[in-house]
Amino acid sequence: MQSKPLMVSHVRTMKMNDDVQVVAVSPDAKYIPAALLDCTVKGQPVGYRNGAAIALRFLLPVLCMDISSDGALLVTGSTDKNLKSWGLDFGDCHKSIYAHADSVMAVQFARNTHYVFSVGKDCLIKYWDVDKFELLLTLEGHHAKVWCLSISNRGDFIVSMSHDRSIRRWDRTEEPFFIEKEKRLEQMFESDLDNAFENMYAPKEELPEEGAVALAGKKTQETLSATNSSIDALDIAEDELKRITKHAEEKRKGKVADFQSNVLMLGLSPLDFVLRALSNVYANDMEQTLLALPFSDALKLLSYLKDWTINPDKVYETALWCCLQ
Repeated sequence: MQSKPLMVSHVRTMKMNDDVQVVAVSPDAKYIPAALLDCTVKGQPVGYRNGAAIALRFLLPVLCMDISSDGALLVTGSTDKNLKSWGLDFGDCHKSIYAHADSVMAVQFARNTHYVFSVGKDCLIKYWDVDKFELLLTLEGHHAKVWCLSISNRGDFIVSMSHDRSIRRWDRTEEPFFIEKEKRLEQMFESDLDNAFENMYAPKEELPEEGAVALAGKKTQETLSATNSSIDALDIAEDELKRITKHAEEKRKGKVADFQSNVLMLGLSPLDFVLRALSNVYANDMEQTLLALPFSDALKLLSYLKDWTINPDKVYETALWCCLQ
């Protein structure tokens, strides 16, 4: 018996403000969220011609996203190395966590659960509980950037594809495993036991004098995420400065061409782009964020201070604008 060919017809077109990076459809076919190159995710309600029911903003473009089977949660992975969980009812951000050491390339929910797999350019596959936003498992095996993954319908195995020219299948087993948090706690506990006797006889720290200055706080996931966002902004701004210098040289040689700014710069100059990234860091996290910067990136940051001190009004306006976002 010959099967009938699939017939489709164009019904509707939705115009977007920028290039579309990734699109998804909710299981109840109620929303069509689309991630745009302008660092936003807009969810268009099906059946309505105007307005976006969901409008989410990010520091850097979103590269991947998925919706849970019950249509309650949207998870996004971004160039800023973070995973974010959003409620589709009100478009609110439930949690943001520093997930990978490089860009998150793909995320996918296991069917009928709130468990999600993510892969990134750091060569890792990670398994998360989105309700608790807890890292359950890390899979190592790829030797290069992992581009995408797919989960079987029954959830008994996943397939991952990488820049190392391999396709790997990972089967679910019945063996118990310890979640990553418990592994870290166990390692910290063993480390504390090893150092217990050393600390017992170590000289006690003197109490600081009145008026002495101490560190503002400890390093947290938030400060690490802010540090990585700052490093990314510095790298992007540095590349843009090189492009501007190269264009100026070509212009002097008579090779006149319109300069096309990097879309990741959001129409800002390198100076303003770095300032915008720093202005998004909370004041109580700023000290630890700056202390975590590599020395080479700290030097890059210092190169901008001169211009910022010359234009203090510009610094104030940018910081105020970021607070109002």
